[in-house]
Amino acid sequence: MQQRPNILFLLSDQHSAFTMSCAGHPVVRTPHMDRLAAEGVQFDNAYCSTPLCMPERVSLLTGRFSHNTGILHNRGHLLDEPTMPQALQQAGYRTAVTGKIHFKQRGAPGTDACDEHLHELGFDEVLSNHGKVAAARSKFADTYQAMLREKGVHEPFRQDYQSRYDGTHPHWYVRESTLDEEDYHDAYIGRLTRDWLAGYEGDDPFFCWCNWGGPHMPWDAPGRYAQMYPLDEIDPPLVDPLINVPADIRRKQEAVLAGMPPDVWDLRQAAQPMPDDAWRACRSHYYGMINVVDDGIGAMLDTLEESGLLDNTIVIYASDHGEMLLDRNLYGKQLMYEQSARVPLIVRWPERFGRGVKSEALVSSLDLVATLLDVAGAEMPVVHGQSLAPLLEGSTQSHKDAVFCEWGQEKMVREGPWKYVYHPGREIQQLFNLDDDPQELENLTGKDERLEQRLRERLLDWLIATETKPNSL
Repeated sequence: MQQRPNILFLLSDQHSAFTMSCAGHPVVRTPHMDRLAAEGVQFDNAYCSTPLCMPERVSLLTGRFSHNTGILHNRGHLLDEPTMPQALQQAGYRTAVTGKIHFKQRGAPGTDACDEHLHELGFDEVLSNHGKVAAARSKFADTYQAMLREKGVHEPFRQDYQSRYDGTHPHWYVRESTLDEEDYHDAYIGRLTRDWLAGYEGDDPFFCWCNWGGPHMPWDAPGRYAQMYPLDEIDPPLVDPLINVPADIRRKQEAVLAGMPPDVWDLRQAAQPMPDDAWRACRSHYYGMINVVDDGIGAMLDTLEESGLLDNTIVIYASDHGEMLLDRNLYGKQLMYEQSARVPLIVRWPERFGRGVKSEALVSSLDLVATLLDVAGAEMPVVHGQSLAPLLEGSTQSHKDAVFCEWGQEKMVREGPWKYVYHPGREIQQLFNLDDDPQELENLTGKDERLEQRLRERLLDWLIATETKPNSL
């Protein structure tokens, strides 16, 4: 009987599925993500279940949609839900979590980096810290803050972030980090995880969940990463002709162009119109921040190889959601456009899975939870995903005929070439044929009412089948 594999789950924050060289990006160079893809299976149609940090991470933790967990925004905390790490513990895995943990509202009693809370969620070992914004501003100390204070670099870092969020600068403000590369948050997380892997001992297989805070804004790449992509080499953002764009999305576009932050939590930031070429610096730093994560992946692969663990370790790279990155004059997430809702997903385990395979199958992030339980021989009462093992092993090319995504009352279904977005309480309804219009420039709502009705019914059937909680809609 084959020994059960170790599992290394690498999760970044706000990484667009399009910004990897293995995804065909014309500028970004990601050699270590490329290595994962060359030695594994890359999914080109993978979608998050919610394009927002905390709801998606809790869904990855539980295998259930946000309308089931009740975590609809970046606040609250999970109540008595079975989790994937608990199931892996029961199956004999040693579980660990590292980096930016966002399963619970920051700043609340028992903050999301609280060891006791994370042990309850099923992690034997906890090497967690706040995200980089909280590391600069939070009163809740953690190991990363302590390291910065010990080196005497926390105060300039704190002042930098204070100026980014106190109204001094607009939301699109870009500036190189005050920290050296080795002290940068995501470099620290990569090093922390690499050291844990290097020191792992024991006969039990491990499950290690590493969480980076980037390339989530603010855009502040450190050192050479800030200079890695010259401004004159940056690809321009997508220009939307604004044909049949829902009013709610148009308002967000106008807010960004006027320099007004589109998210309520950003209202303290300065309102300053964005210069025509501001996108160059924004994208340059975003790409550099991706490379901080990419270099961390490379270091971990080297560590696993040196310790003889790589051959029997499943390595997964994914992100919680994407980033608009000023395409359509929008940034951030919480939208159903491909840049926001699609995520990178690469799975490497050449001992059993394919090598250098690109899959066009429709995949949900919750399928990843079902997959890990499957290969680990673990079980959970309810998981709203389907194991990818047959796809990964090459025994089938098809997986499912639809995937679903949601944010609050806004719901999306992708079925074949059709992508339908519906919000019953606001002026949002979008229909795209992604085969004919991969950039989603032509909203087809109103042109085929029978198709729209069928897709609305499909959304309703999905909500009923997944046992929607009464207080979640």
